[in-house]
Amino acid sequence: MTAGGPAPGPAGSAAERRWWNTAGAWLAIGTSPAALVLGAGVADRHDGPMPLVALLAGGVAMTVLLILQGRFGLRPPHGDGWALADVLDAYLPRSGRTLVALMMALAMAGWLGFNAGLGGAALASVVGTPRWLGVVVLGLPLMALALAGQHRWNALAMVTTAAALALVVMIAARGSPGDQPPVTAELGQAGPLLADVAVFVGYVSVFALRAPDFTAGLRGRSDLWACAGILVLPTLVAAAAGTTIALHSGSSDLVAHLRTSQVGTVLVVVAVVAPCLTAFHSGGLALRSVSGLSGRAAMVLVGSAGLVLAVGGFESALLPWLTVLAAVLPPLVVPLTWEAWARRRRHRAPRPVIWSMWLPAAGLGIVLTVADVPGAPLAGLAAAALCTGAAYALATLRARG
Repeated sequence: MTAGGPAPGPAGSAAERRWWNTAGAWLAIGTSPAALVLGAGVADRHDGPMPLVALLAGGVAMTVLLILQGRFGLRPPHGDGWALADVLDAYLPRSGRTLVALMMALAMAGWLGFNAGLGGAALASVVGTPRWLGVVVLGLPLMALALAGQHRWNALAMVTTAAALALVVMIAARGSPGDQPPVTAELGQAGPLLADVAVFVGYVSVFALRAPDFTAGLRGRSDLWACAGILVLPTLVAAAAGTTIALHSGSSDLVAHLRTSQVGTVLVVVAVVAPCLTAFHSGGLALRSVSGLSGRAAMVLVGSAGLVLAVGGFESALLPWLTVLAAVLPPLVVPLTWEAWARRRRHRAPRPVIWSMWLPAAGLGIVLTVADVPGAPLAGLAAAALCTGAAYALATLRARG
């Protein structure tokens, strides 16, 4: 129930939880090997250390997205107390919900392609098999485990997350005291800096949109800030560790570098387990909500698509993929946040978040991304704010006329 009156959605909010009840999912994203690859890619872009301002600005941008979207899950009066599906039911028309669910399913297939590709390649290097076999040996058992239900794999995910933390610490500690530091106080050029912030936004964009699934029922803002912190801070540390890899090895190829250490390679395999399981689970939920397929069938379809991407070497396309995600998904957060604020603070009847408030902005972000314009996703966010403001101004004029 919102301040402006009843909105479509569930009859009540989720049962109360605290931040530690949902910390595992946030920590898994923060410690994913993808953050290491992100940092290595940034170092490759700058041909040296990552600018400190890019690291900090990326952290701020990620935090803002997580807080804005995550507030929907907080218990009233701080939020609605709803998971993402309920939020979309309450704020978007049916066509919008369908489009967002399909984009989420595609995004999760891509994330699965990255994680299974990275882990499968590492596994293949350990046992001396072809790459495709490593992906299959890793991916199919994880798909079977995901099909068994979250209660079957939650504990395993927590254990492998701890292994990921060990991986980050191990990589960050490597090298001699005289090695070049991973960050620099120099500002660098504006174009690469904007591109750096964009990939950080892309890294968190899918999880940020899904954040209500992991904040539903949280007691208050302090719990939300704690969750955001245990995702953002490890991500920044892991990104800096990834930059260290590139500087020490002279290459941004994470798997090729860790292949020189069998322990490091095994840890990469272990570290991708939790992200893979999450991708199977969330991708299946998203596809099921719009396809009419059963949950198991939807999970198999998304999982199969992700494993095909993994066999094709999708992990090498991480930075472009993150940039596309940053252009497509975050613009939706802008009108959702605006409408939520209007319902709570202005005490008016709910209005739907229509496609013209965010889809043109997402399209602009994609066009600018294809044109290789630095900071294209950030321009998409600004355009979403303009589109949302224009849509509300037009609705107000129509109401008065």
